This record gives sequence, structure tokens and C-alpha cells, in this order.
Amino acid sequence: MAEQNILDKLKKIELFRSIRDDEQSLAKLTRIVSWQQCKAGDQVITEGEEGSELYILHRGVVSILKRTLEQESYTIETLKDDEDVFFGELALMDKEVRSASVIANTDCEFLVINREDFTRLGEEDPRLGLLVTRAIGGELSKRLRKANKDMIILFEALVGQVAESGGLEPSSG
Repeated sequence: MAEQNILDKLKKIELFRSIRDDEQSLAKLTRIVSWQQCKAGDQVITEGEEGSELYILHRGVVSILKRTLEQESYTIETLKDDEDVFFGELALMDKEVRSASVIANTDCEFLVINREDFTRLGEEDPRLGLLVTRAIGGELSKRLRKANKDMIILFEALVGQVAESGGLEPSSG
């Protein structure tokens, strides 16, 4: 993939907003980006396995999946290339296992950033590393807040359902 195409895509990604107009930083970032493609139906990321890459969806559609306690998969979200989305950013921060699976719904192309390359870039250019890490932290904070709200909604629904069945007195809030 041509360097200009990578640059153009990176400028559209929210994670790199703080360096969008910094051609030198974008050029450094572009140098650590690799290109990957897969076929419809391929598993891009597997929940529970260790990963070390951030994926930027360049072309195609993917689904983010989670497993229930009974190991049944359900779709959390579907991502499309025109939404300028990324996933797997936690892998740039730690060596933990993947928290969800990602399946290609269509043939896909990705821009990929590897943790080792990202760490080396941050050591070579601490300012750039800090800006991107701070953006990842902001994205994770946003997702955590949403998860907390979702949990409260689910808890209130569960309490309401139990109360309707006569199991609990609803609280007056």
C-alpha cells in the first residue's frame, strides 16, 4: 500500500487527531504501519489469546464478538471501513489476552501497528508516544464509562424483573 494512502487514512482516525497536522510525526507513524488483508469469515482476533497489534479497518466490515459464560458468541458491534475505526488498541498497552474476538464479515484490509514497533517509536520520539498513548487512554476511558452505564442499566433491569416476579421490593430512588 502506498505511503500516501496510509497517511490519508491515519489522518482520519480519531486516535491520531492530536498529530493530524504534524507531517513529521505522521511520517514516523506511517513507517511502523504494516498492511494485512483477510477473507470474509476469517478470524482476525481471538478472544482469550494474547495479541500485540492495533488494527485500523481500511476496507471491509468486521464484527466484534464476545462469549457468554456458556461459550456462546454474541455480536457486540459491527464496524465498517467508512467509519474510520480501529480495534485492538489494548494490545499496544499490555501483554494481556484479547477481550473480544473480531471476525471479517467481508474481505478486509487493515493497517496494523505492532506493540514492539510502537514501543520503539515512543522511545525514539517520547512526545509522539505520549500523544498517541494519551489518546488510547482517552478512548479506553470513554469505553469504560459506557460499560459502567450499561452495567447499571442491566442491574436496574434485573432488579426490576426480580421485583415484578415478587422476589424483591423495588427501591425508591
